[in-house]
Amino acid sequence: MAPPAGARRMDPEQPVWVDPDEGVVHVDGRVTLRQGVLEMFACPAGTKEHESIVGVDAAAELLHVALLAVGAEPGAPVQFHPEYVPPRGTVIEVRVHWQEGEEKRSADAQEWIRRTDTGAVMKLPFVFAGSRRWTDPESKKTHYAAQAGDLICVSNFTSAMLDVPVASTDANDGLLFEPFTERIPPVDTPVRLSLRPVDKSVDVESTPEEVALNEALATVRYAAVGAGVDEGLKASIELLAEPDPERLLPLLHAMQAARPLAENYLRMSIDTVADRTDPSAWPLEGLRAFLADKSYSPRARRTAFELLGRVDAEEAETLLDGFLDDPSQELRYDAVAKRLRLAAEAPEAEQAVLLKETLRYARSLDQLEEIERRLEDLGSPIEFAGELGVVKHWLVVGPFDNRDGVGFEAEYAPEKSGEGEDAFDATVEFTGHDEEGPQGPFTWKPTSTEDRLGEVELNSAIGSHKGAVGYARAVLVAEEPCDIEIRYTSKVACKLWVNDWLHHETPIYHSGSPFDQHVVPARLEAGENVLLLKACQNQQSEPWAQTWSYQLRVTGPNGAPLRGVSQPTPQETP
Repeated sequence: MAPPAGARRMDPEQPVWVDPDEGVVHVDGRVTLRQGVLEMFACPAGTKEHESIVGVDAAAELLHVALLAVGAEPGAPVQFHPEYVPPRGTVIEVRVHWQEGEEKRSADAQEWIRRTDTGAVMKLPFVFAGSRRWTDPESKKTHYAAQAGDLICVSNFTSAMLDVPVASTDANDGLLFEPFTERIPPVDTPVRLSLRPVDKSVDVESTPEEVALNEALATVRYAAVGAGVDEGLKASIELLAEPDPERLLPLLHAMQAARPLAENYLRMSIDTVADRTDPSAWPLEGLRAFLADKSYSPRARRTAFELLGRVDAEEAETLLDGFLDDPSQELRYDAVAKRLRLAAEAPEAEQAVLLKETLRYARSLDQLEEIERRLEDLGSPIEFAGELGVVKHWLVVGPFDNRDGVGFEAEYAPEKSGEGEDAFDATVEFTGHDEEGPQGPFTWKPTSTEDRLGEVELNSAIGSHKGAVGYARAVLVAEEPCDIEIRYTSKVACKLWVNDWLHHETPIYHSGSPFDQHVVPARLEAGENVLLLKACQNQQSEPWAQTWSYQLRVTGPNGAPLRGVSQPTPQETP
């Protein structure tokens, strides 16, 4: 990348620049991680790149000095003992810049990070905690602690230079965030980070009561199945359930990062507080604001909605009208259920119109099927698969070797049939293997599904095989660039690519297959776009483990109907 205009380089050997007029620090690096355990957004190169999205080509201490030069004020790193105190300091905006083809791209660092529980983008700021210095007792040399890797952290470290001001942990079983894989360019892509102070210190004094409450919330939030219930956890649960209506909002916020068991404890505490207090004392405006903020976890928002409903059932019924397009599936389900009731009560001549309007908001299979059935009864049937956005037409090929599970990570030829010399050729012959022995030669062959939910059975399309990998390829044609969601279901281990970029993978076999099991955000470019699904069948012999199939549909963001995208049949595909 060219040096940033108007900025002064801090060191001839390190790509760090300071722009005093703009109040920003620039540093160059590269993408180091797109999937896996995440503790840092950025680390110095050669340190913790196995758990950091970006590795920067500069020393942590030089970046500390650069931030001081643009007016940032270091606060203090996290404190765990004798009680938890979050990291504090000047809030630092972190932007990441990179090149994608001919296009220059930029994003907030938070957009590359998502919560592990809901998949939502991280909303927390980074604060200039400032790390610390330590002296080696043998060499007597002083070191800047963040140089070991803790540069821009998403998990609290006492050595962090930048950290998130919320209780988290440096233990793997308590991590709150993961890379937002679909938004991150390939590993080794050059990037530039821009760090800009945007606020004064967020250091605040906490009362002993606030400290105790925060400590209890942190203790409960990391409760996990199999860890047992010790005296500390019991005491924390009891403290959170004290009859204080001011507990309600902190408990709702704590549900954000909670594991399922911890979420249940927190929900139980909310119910206990609600049962023991007068609703007139509840923070109703705070509950309404929490419910209105779609970035919060779906279950927490649903809990806030139920609390408001206990105070005013009519208000809750009115609020449902605003949830038809809500990202919370629980709230959306109730809103759609209300519309279905209203349609049933309407004159028969109006029911079909109301049902078709409601169809675009429904996401739950039972509600979708209810609308389909009622429209059929009214003499106004719909093409169900088309309404769902089912991808019907595929080219499939296989079997490739998956004996002992080797195929999931193996890169077989269909994964490489992209541009250039290995451009896709539907006539090329392959050889493969399954548990019975060598297979082939075989080629891509077209298959289409007439299943109303779009299920493709590879035992029929490719042949019945165990210990095998099959590939399915489909082409979508978009009138213009658009964001989509790929919603797919399979009982076998899968990987999914969009235009040669790996967007999703799941190594699980035969553990269930609910409708819309996997929801994968992606982006289509104008013109032809290629979906490639890798479906791995293992060697289990149980009758229930013989299924080798998938079902895939494409929608707009949040499951909305997708317009302006079509699919040619495989015979029409170049």
